[in-house]
Amino acid sequence: MFQITTLDGGSSYSKPIGLLASMLRFEGRKSKLTYLFIICIFIYVILREFITLSFLTNNKLEICHQCINLISLSTLLFWFLRLRSKRGQYIELIGIFENQTRYNLDNSQVYNHFTSLRKIFWFCFVSVVFFSEFANIYAAIMTIRKLSDYVQLGQKLLLCLIDVLGISCFQLKHQFLVESCLHIHACWLTVNEHVRSLNNIESRLLNIYKVREVRSMYSIAAVITEQMDSFIRIPLFNFFSYFIFSSFNIIAQVWSMPTLFGFIQISLRLMNLIFITYNTLYVHYLSNKCFDDVYSLSYKVRSIPLNNEVQIFLDRISQSDIGFSFLKIALITPTFVTSWTSTTLTFVLSLPSLL
Repeated sequence: MFQITTLDGGSSYSKPIGLLASMLRFEGRKSKLTYLFIICIFIYVILREFITLSFLTNNKLEICHQCINLISLSTLLFWFLRLRSKRGQYIELIGIFENQTRYNLDNSQVYNHFTSLRKIFWFCFVSVVFFSEFANIYAAIMTIRKLSDYVQLGQKLLLCLIDVLGISCFQLKHQFLVESCLHIHACWLTVNEHVRSLNNIESRLLNIYKVREVRSMYSIAAVITEQMDSFIRIPLFNFFSYFIFSSFNIIAQVWSMPTLFGFIQISLRLMNLIFITYNTLYVHYLSNKCFDDVYSLSYKVRSIPLNNEVQIFLDRISQSDIGFSFLKIALITPTFVTSWTSTTLTFVLSLPSLL
């Protein structure tokens, strides 16, 4: 199981892992060098995309895709340049729940949940990096093979290796998004577990203080979710907007000239999109999951103050306004995702008339 060592020497699997999370959580020379190295990779990718754009003259769809790609990369670079200065904010954010509730997030339910999702992410990570590198090397070999220029082949292969670093950086950004979501999952899984424990208490032993304690945990988890949403709103918006728009270009290419590589590329993109969308959606689901458990408490209460406490708890849950958002404009809910999916499918089906 993936575990990290805490500052006091203990081991925790509920804290975010990965290169970006470690860079924020720990100080040192390695952390600074990693930060500078990733910035250099971003600048290289932006310059390469800009050079590619300068050679495009005829294909309007390709030009539009490159422009969107440059805007996306520049926005991401700007966010990353400011990321290091938010180190203290991030450390505080991932420790708020345990510090304020005095409950440990390292429990068996969180362990099992994290194990499965982290394995899925690493499968996505390895698949994307391996396929991208294989496709780049194969294209380079097929191109240079006709010319029999092995010096140029070596240069192409070197560029392919540098491209792998760029692709890995983007996958590390995706890991940072997933790990941020998983930390919020851990908070809500713990809250829901304590809500369920209230139902196991006999009615004569249930009191207003126990219900209020769990309601306080719910409020703390809601505040942490909102703060995490603010912290990752730029990379989250960048991910969804770039993935959707860039996928249109790939779909158009595959539509006009179907290839095995094209279908695999679309499949990998779709896999990434579904996985990260699921993790963002699951936060909203967990924040509403305890409604039925709290509602069942109303049958057990015998006093008016305790009943009022349960009703306040139910009113808070029923607002259903907790989760990650799309630039603070719209909450990412199943309805939001369904609407976006319908719009995307409508556009994809209209591609033949646009090409």
